[in-house]
Amino acid sequence: MHAPAPQRRTPPRTRHMPPGDGARRMPPPPRPRRAAPEARHTRPHRRELARSRRVSTAGTTLRSFTGALATGSLVLALVLIGVQFWATSHGQQGPGVGAVISQVVAGLVAVALQTYADRHRDRNGGLAVVGVLVVVLGSLWFWWW
Repeated sequence: MHAPAPQRRTPPRTRHMPPGDGARRMPPPPRPRRAAPEARHTRPHRRELARSRRVSTAGTTLRSFTGALATGSLVLALVLIGVQFWATSHGQQGPGVGAVISQVVAGLVAVALQTYADRHRDRNGGLAVVGVLVVVLGSLWFWWW
């Protein structure tokens, strides 16, 4: 048989008790006063901010397409880096450092613009979608045509 566990002499510390005084309880802190209803309406209510906006199918499809283009551009840049290292190790010229660097920059810019477009469904987000199209198609036209 085991001996019974010793009992605690002081109650456990709570949030409202000071660290050195275990027997005396302090009252909870006073609640802050609410502002008048007129002054509270300066910004939208939480529920209004959480409501989803109506998103068109065409906009979602276009953002998906440009997201695939941006991702493909970045994957192409990574493949070019690998091909350049492989060609250099075998004594060949490869695609060239200029083409590799420009494709990496174009891929990163396209992904950054796509991220902005995905997070902002307004006019600036639409301009970012157009920017993705310009960057990706422009880099393909300039370096691969």
